[in-house]
Amino acid sequence: MKGSIPYIRQLDGVRALAVIMVLMTHLWTYPIELPVLNRFFAVGWVGVDLFFVLSGFLITSILLKSRRDERYYSAFYARRALRIFPLYFAVLFFVFGLLPFLGSTVSVQNNALFYVLYLSNFAIASGGWQVFMLDITWSLSVEEQFYLIWPILVRWVEHIEPVCWSVALLLPLLRLALWTAGVDWIWLHMMMPLRADAFAVGALLALRPQRFQKLLLPLCTVFMALVASGQYDRQTELVGTIGYSLNAFLAAAFIATAIARPGWSAMLQWPPLSHIGRVSYGVYLLHPICLIVIGSGLKRMGLEGTLLLSGVQLVLVSTATVVVATVSYRFFESPLLRLKSRFQSSAPAATPKPITAHDPVLPSR
Repeated sequence: MKGSIPYIRQLDGVRALAVIMVLMTHLWTYPIELPVLNRFFAVGWVGVDLFFVLSGFLITSILLKSRRDERYYSAFYARRALRIFPLYFAVLFFVFGLLPFLGSTVSVQNNALFYVLYLSNFAIASGGWQVFMLDITWSLSVEEQFYLIWPILVRWVEHIEPVCWSVALLLPLLRLALWTAGVDWIWLHMMMPLRADAFAVGALLALRPQRFQKLLLPLCTVFMALVASGQYDRQTELVGTIGYSLNAFLAAAFIATAIARPGWSAMLQWPPLSHIGRVSYGVYLLHPICLIVIGSGLKRMGLEGTLLLSGVQLVLVSTATVVVATVSYRFFESPLLRLKSRFQSSAPAATPKPITAHDPVLPSR
């Protein structure tokens, strides 16, 4: 189909692993007797960096394919809206519209407009975590803000690679300057353009995929050593400055390897993993609600702080979330996604080299 890009099935597995990392961080209860294991569960927040890089890779691939098309903007934004808006605004309606009638007091009522306009990252960075059901939407806001800028650059900048390298190399220095000036970690963590280097690295992956595979082993070794030693907390200077860069290049190396190596591809196409990847957007948005419902029941069992509670909660909430996300995808999201066929680009464009990928969607706090 003109203006589209081939579907790479193993990327569903990549999505699944990313959202599983998010679930691990949010559903684990961190028993005090397991400090090292807790560090690895706690670092699941890097799953969102994997989503950012994957999004930069896929979005850039799509935009390069249609950059000379007269429907370039309308097709792109219509397809993005059909994929992202329905479930997102359904969750907002549930929190802001239905919960008050159910007797719940939602503490973010005054910031509702920020969520509607995809500015929740500003609301959270300036006012602190709001409510668990919506805190995760900061990353969706970052992605939407990326969508406002990147299509324009790809359309009008003929050689986009130098732009990507400039962003990837200069942003760590900017974050270091802001950290030195006393800017709080949460602004560095969730502000666009301070997180734009992840998307830029994803774009570099789309342009030069062969450059990244050899980086996987050394970057993974450094990452695992930092996590095991307890030095990879989001509130540290290391993470707030160059840590996000490490995450981005490690994610790009992982994606490149996942696509290129047959053994990895086979593993990532395992049907249960592929299914979780396909419904990962729903898993990401709906798991806080499932956690509140199921977690409140588990706490009444008097298992707080135990390994048993962590395991049971992780399994039960994850399973329930996948089920709910599957129902949402099958009966709510899929009928709307069929409308995307009306917004195909009408002409292919010449690109530096063929890029294979499929339609992106970001599913952390």
